[in-house]
Formats: sequence, C-alpha cells, structure tokens
Amino acid sequence: MAITFQLPTINADSALLLNTPVAATDVVLANGVLTVKDESGAAALVLKASDLINFDYNAYSAGTANVVDVDLTGVTILNNGIYVLTVYAPYVQSFFGGGQESGAIFQTRTYTVSLDATATVAELQAAFIARINADVNAYFTATSQAGDVVRITANAAGFGPLTVNAPAGATVADFTAWASPVGTTNEVLQYIPNAALVTGTYNRYIITYRRFLRNNIVNGLQVVRPVQAIVYINTAVVGPEPAATVTKLTNVLSGAYTPVADYLGCPAV
Repeated sequence: MAITFQLPTINADSALLLNTPVAATDVVLANGVLTVKDESGAAALVLKASDLINFDYNAYSAGTANVVDVDLTGVTILNNGIYVLTVYAPYVQSFFGGGQESGAIFQTRTYTVSLDATATVAELQAAFIARINADVNAYFTATSQAGDVVRITANAAGFGPLTVNAPAGATVADFTAWASPVGTTNEVLQYIPNAALVTGTYNRYIITYRRFLRNNIVNGLQVVRPVQAIVYINTAVVGPEPAATVTKLTNVLSGAYTPVADYLGCPAV
C-alpha cells in the first residue's frame, strides 16, 4: 500500500497562476488599487492597497526530506531486554485519496525488538534497522552509521519533520533538517485543480488583505474579514520577466514601489 502525504492546507479565498508573467501588465498599481492578472489576462486579484495586511513570499523549493540520527551509545543494554522505538511524521495520509486512521496506526510506526542473552548496543542497532526496513508501511528507511547510530531518512520532504522516540539514554538529533516544499506541481494543483501547468517550479505569494462582506448579523451591513489569496509565478520562463514580476509585486506589497503616487488616488467605482 502506497503511503502518501499532504502538507497543511492554506486557508485561501482565491488562487491564481502566471505561467508567462509580464511585470508591466500582469501586476498593476494605479489609483491605490493593486491588480494581479491571471494567465488569461483577466484581473484575478483586485484590492485596495490600503486593505493589505501582510504577505508571505517563498521561492520555489522541492523541499528537503528530514534525516534523523538516533545514537544508541548511551542506552543501558540488558540481556534478553526489550526495546521500543517510534517514528511519527505529521503529514502522512493513510488511505488512498487522503485521510488518517483514527488509531494512527499508519501515522506512528512502533518498533519493538528483543535482544539475546549476550546483548550489545550493536545488536540493538541492527535489530532496529532490520525491523524498520522490513516495515512495508513505513514512510522512511534506516541505515547503520558509525558509533551505533541508526539514521532514519524520510522518503519525501512532504511527510514533514520526523518525531522519533528512542529508548532511554539514546540521543536523537537532526542530521538533515526538514524544509517544506513550495510551489511544486502537487501544491499548485491542490489550489487550482484545472491549472494548465507548464513547469513544476512556481514561486508563491500568500497575500492577506481585508475584504468587505455583507452579513445578516448586522442587518445586511458590511463587515470586514481578513482573507488570503495565493499567487503562483512560474520561475522557469526564459528571460527577465519572472524576476521582474517578483520584484514588482514584492515592492508593491512591501510599500517600496515607486512612484509613490500610484498608492494614492480615488479608485473608480
């Protein structure tokens, strides 16, 4: 059974994609209104600059799978002893199409091993490695390292950071820190299911702004609600436009854009 993953969902009100970004026409600030167009040239995101709250920008990244070293040197070894090691990753999906089992059988993997009458740390190391690698439902692998170390490597960055609980006396530390994927094909299609992707590398903006909505609680008057919009920009286009589009949108969102007069004025209604 294939074990899959899904990163935490971004609570986005809208998402748009630019496969062929053009800074001059796809990102426009005029009369205090920011307009970002989608690939078709339609105005997909329109908001007043004064309604901006914050933004988060991340360049494309395939992510880095977590690698954890479990040093068993300090474990007290007992002849015929029983030892337990568990491994957990937060973004595991246990079933085809998503979901997690209520008992977390697939999420948390538990490995119980017993030693013989002439037990050693090396025997414990080998036992854990063998048990982990025999687990067909594991989303990681284990290898032997010098100094009685069990190195546990996640199969993909998308599973998230590993949490390892080892026997008393063991030392657990990252060998390779986890880094989350950003702008991958899977991520873009999660928010824009019918997107026509031309590459698998997209820079990502998450823009938070104020939206005015009518609400019956206040007799149909408008209330303000913070919402988020995602903007994906293709970084694989040959030429200067992707970088220029990123620079322009970042400057507008951060307040560094010039001329400053474009932040001002009275939007047409």
